[in-house]
Amino acid sequence: MSSKTQHPDPARLKALEDQLNSIKAAQKVESAPNPIGEKYAKANQAWRMVIELVVGMALGIGIGYGLDSLFGTLPIFLMIFSLLGLAAGIRVMMRTAQEVQRQAADEAK
Repeated sequence: MSSKTQHPDPARLKALEDQLNSIKAAQKVESAPNPIGEKYAKANQAWRMVIELVVGMALGIGIGYGLDSLFGTLPIFLMIFSLLGLAAGIRVMMRTAQEVQRQAADEAK
């Protein structure tokens, strides 16, 4: 190991920086937003959230009805699992809303 400290070559650093900037510029051009996709982006997010809520409810009702049929106690498990399905659907929907907010904050930067 030498006692002499090595300093990076400024010309090589500048060339590397230029290469990185050109690659970043090319990626921005490739990922240019699609005007048609932007037009329906909010609608797609809204439908996703509605579907998450409905699927949570449907699964809860299905599980509750199945358990009630199995045990012969019709309204008990149906009510419990429909409420649990609603809660699960709302939880997933809120997580999706947080993800959308995070993406909007990242795009604003």
